[in-house]
Amino acid sequence: MGKKNKGKYNKLGYHGKQEADRRMAKQYGIDVSEYGNTGRPGENYNNKKTYDDLKKDISSAAANDYDVRRSLEAASLSGNKKAQKIGSISNASEAYAATRFMEKTHKKRMGNGGAYDGANDQGGVTNYWVNKDRDKLQDSMSVNNQQKEATASSPKEEPYVPSKEMTDAREKVATWESGTYNKGIYASREQSTAPTPQQSSSPYERTKGESQLDAFKSQLKERKNFQPSL
Repeated sequence: MGKKNKGKYNKLGYHGKQEADRRMAKQYGIDVSEYGNTGRPGENYNNKKTYDDLKKDISSAAANDYDVRRSLEAASLSGNKKAQKIGSISNASEAYAATRFMEKTHKKRMGNGGAYDGANDQGGVTNYWVNKDRDKLQDSMSVNNQQKEATASSPKEEPYVPSKEMTDAREKVATWESGTYNKGIYASREQSTAPTPQQSSSPYERTKGESQLDAFKSQLKERKNFQPSL
């Protein structure tokens, strides 16, 4: 029970509390004539119960009332914060907060006119909150089912598997970047497929520093056996 709910009962004042206790006693079937001077706590007249006894009995009756207990439970499960703050009932202040919660549900949420009085009104409030709790549960289940269906219907993506050509190309690039390309297997492949140096197509071989024309003249002299004229 929160301080906020306790404060509401305490703010009623002396006479306000008496009136609230009488109304709750009537609601939960407690006969106030069995109690003595209900105006002075602790006093006892004609061997009757005291005013403190009345408060305890009201608290116990509210806590054991099926409709009050079930309404608070269902309202809490439906997400109602006021019901969640009330929690269990262990004193007159908490009994008053629970009773006011039932009354407000009857009048404001359900739109009923007249006084909140009797078992029929309590039963109506209980049905209201039980239906609220059930609707929330069904909505939650519906959302979960939709999510499961969406997941089941969505196609599963196959993992990407690179081709052998792509794998070889990546390995080649990685080897080149690491500086070991010329020392590895790719070097031997490159060297085996490298073109051989082309031989000169000219029939005239020349020595170093000799032009092609000079080489031609020299070889022509050798073939014709030219001799210098005297």
